[in-house]
Amino acid sequence: MQEFFESDDAFDSLFPVQIRQLSGVHWSPLEVVRVASAFLAPDANARVIDIGAGVGKFCIAGSYFTQGQFTGIEIQKKLMIAGNKVISELNVTGAKLVHADFKDCDISPYNGIYFYNSFYENLIADEALQEASGNDLRYENYMDIFREKLTAMPHGTRLATYWLSAPEVPGCYLLQSTHFSDHLKLWTKVS
Repeated sequence: MQEFFESDDAFDSLFPVQIRQLSGVHWSPLEVVRVASAFLAPDANARVIDIGAGVGKFCIAGSYFTQGQFTGIEIQKKLMIAGNKVISELNVTGAKLVHADFKDCDISPYNGIYFYNSFYENLIADEALQEASGNDLRYENYMDIFREKLTAMPHGTRLATYWLSAPEVPGCYLLQSTHFSDHLKLWTKVS
């Protein structure tokens, strides 16, 4: 199994070509997953949610790199099915994917949150993402819900954002560090 976590190309090879083509734009690089998952899951008690998990690359690799438990929520069922197939084939016990819409999810059971600007797909037309709508209003609605849910989380919640501007994160989160030319930001809820 180790060979699949040595490069992004090796990991991507686990998926059919039509899904693999999403990797360059929509999946976190393994080096980002390694840093973010180490922050979000410092021990075996960590419960991390990946919002807009796609095929679950962050969850699968995060559970390989750490002892945390990773749950990915994904609105596009075909991506969730493809990811769960890989989870089963690799016998990954620390990751699972759930077909769900973020606005209907309770994130309060988690103490770590990963967010790779998951709602951006609503702003772009991407043939590979058949359910993308190019809808600015939908994007803003999801971002409002995201900020509300983050604000409601308890003190100490850890948050990792990738390709998201700092103003999108509520002021109750303190930036701990940045990586990869400031694209990966690691936060802790302080109030």
